[in-house]
Amino acid sequence: MAKRTKKATTKTWRHKSAANTNAPLGPGPGKRALRGKLGRISRNHKRRSVWFQARAAWPLREARVGKLVSERARVEKEFAPAPGTTQWESVGPTNVGGRITCLVCDPAKPDSIWAGAAGGGVWQSTDAGRTWKGLWHSQAVLNVGALAIHPTNSKIIYCGTGEANLSADSYAGVGLYRTTNGGKSWRLFASGAKTAIPSRIGVIAIDPHDPSHIRIGGIGFGKVSPQESGLGGMYTSRDAGKTWTRETFISAQNYWCHSIVFDPVQPQRIFATVTAQGVSSGVWRSLDGGATWTHLTNGLPAPAKFNRATLAMAPSDPNVIYLQVAASDENVLGIFRTSDGGNTWQNIAGSHFTGEGQMTYGNSIVAHPTDPNHVICGGVDLHRTTNGGNTWKQITHWDATRGDSDYAHADHHALLMPAGAPGWVYDANDGGVDVSDDGGTSWENRSKGLAVTMYYDIDVAPSDPRSFGGGAQDNGTVVTTTGGSDDHFEIEGGDGGWMVYHPEKANQVYASYYNMNITRVRGTQRRDVSPPAPKSEKENVWMVYITLDPNKPATVFTGSNRVWRSKNDGTTWRPVSGSLDGSSISAIEVAPADSQRVYVGTENGGFFRSLDGGNTWSPNMAGPELPGVTITRLESSPTNADVLFATIANFGNSHVFRSD
Repeated sequence: MAKRTKKATTKTWRHKSAANTNAPLGPGPGKRALRGKLGRISRNHKRRSVWFQARAAWPLREARVGKLVSERARVEKEFAPAPGTTQWESVGPTNVGGRITCLVCDPAKPDSIWAGAAGGGVWQSTDAGRTWKGLWHSQAVLNVGALAIHPTNSKIIYCGTGEANLSADSYAGVGLYRTTNGGKSWRLFASGAKTAIPSRIGVIAIDPHDPSHIRIGGIGFGKVSPQESGLGGMYTSRDAGKTWTRETFISAQNYWCHSIVFDPVQPQRIFATVTAQGVSSGVWRSLDGGATWTHLTNGLPAPAKFNRATLAMAPSDPNVIYLQVAASDENVLGIFRTSDGGNTWQNIAGSHFTGEGQMTYGNSIVAHPTDPNHVICGGVDLHRTTNGGNTWKQITHWDATRGDSDYAHADHHALLMPAGAPGWVYDANDGGVDVSDDGGTSWENRSKGLAVTMYYDIDVAPSDPRSFGGGAQDNGTVVTTTGGSDDHFEIEGGDGGWMVYHPEKANQVYASYYNMNITRVRGTQRRDVSPPAPKSEKENVWMVYITLDPNKPATVFTGSNRVWRSKNDGTTWRPVSGSLDGSSISAIEVAPADSQRVYVGTENGGFFRSLDGGNTWSPNMAGPELPGVTITRLESSPTNADVLFATIANFGNSHVFRSD
């Protein structure tokens, strides 16, 4: 295992500067901006959830499945480019990666794999991840949560849309797709609007003894429409997916199902994990193909303590099953092992997993295909035992130097150890796909070609359209200076946020990440130019908006619940307003036609105006026309400061408003 260099703090490298500020933008130091201790990770994760919830469907949590499908079809038809007109092409990035939620492997070809992305559809590799090809083109949504491959016909693959990871930026889907040609084409053959299956599918399990018997597990958040129940749980099909029935032996009310495992040797034996209100949470087993179920409790935590839980059955001995359980605080409640098919369980975690967190977001576990004592599991990082849990070793470090053999991106969502290559491990995480060919001892990132980066925001340099980039979910702020798809590089780490170019200098950019942290990059020089806000004010902000005065670009605005202004490129700041309406500022616009006009929108839907460059501010001017939800963007006419456009978040209502 490669030796890791001493951890650098954000402060250590963000203040280092190269002498040439006129050079083109250059990459950062090769380390992620460290997120600190896991407690801080968890707090940021929750603040991110609040940020996304403010932009979810309104007045409901998510849009109706039927509407999503019909609107996508309408847009595809009405806005299809006419022959001879400008065509869109992908500009990547293909060398950054993004959140991969699921993986499947051809049972006969261990180097042939399919990956599902949280925001990028389905991808295929035929060389163990060294190259990738996109298979998702005109489907209704990009959000993939689960994949399953037919046990005897690898051309048949099922794809569950929507993501069942418990974070607010895990988007809903529209149902279940199927391909019968290895992914060349897909059909939505089980729509959530028609079958009432969950809009967030986290697991698909196919009975190896009867492939027409399929089970899916997912989560839901309550009624979306009269036709869509919004219920999670376990759903069963006995006719290869034509019809579906919700399992109610646990509860007729809403519950969540995260893991389903069929016994590959003993027909009729099924295991599943659920979380539900009351005393039903935990592990359930059926010995008669799902006709009846038994709650397994011997040696396991009390049901009230169960949060998300994931199962892994040892293929070489199906009586050996492992269970990774999240606690209510998102840490590891325990790693449990049974050697008698679930009758009794033992916690084998010991004290090794102290500090491992976010287990409701990333919760993955896999058993070696030929060695029932070899297990890999984790959440933020990965851990391994080769002796059935007697001892454990951490085998990945998200804060290691990129390229080190123990580096893998944080937040692990799926693990796969193909039967045809017992030493191989495929890992799906927030950075793409990592691969080990020695049982997890060393790792290599194989995400090149995966154009699945999830952007919060992008910007293009006004002075050079080849220079563009943006802040990405858990993949920093990445840019290109050539306009290419495969040469994007990171200028800031962590969860990338708002990014804006200087209007006249393509080599000067402001990049942000959580808690009001802002970096100014000039060529290869980096400087922390974060506003000196109190800690409590910073920690209440997930994503800060940044804008420059187009006429005086040294003047920079950003905001928390109040407006901050700098007149010297961010070197010094001062607040120029009090709290506007108590919520975070979500949009700022300096009118190009009159820099004295500054407009601000908030997450509560408030609208405020300054007529003197930000020195004084109006009361809330939103009025009855704006619906009182998050304002995502304000844009003023370049020739008339009185003409203003506003966009609001959420589905189901008018989105664009104009004021004259």
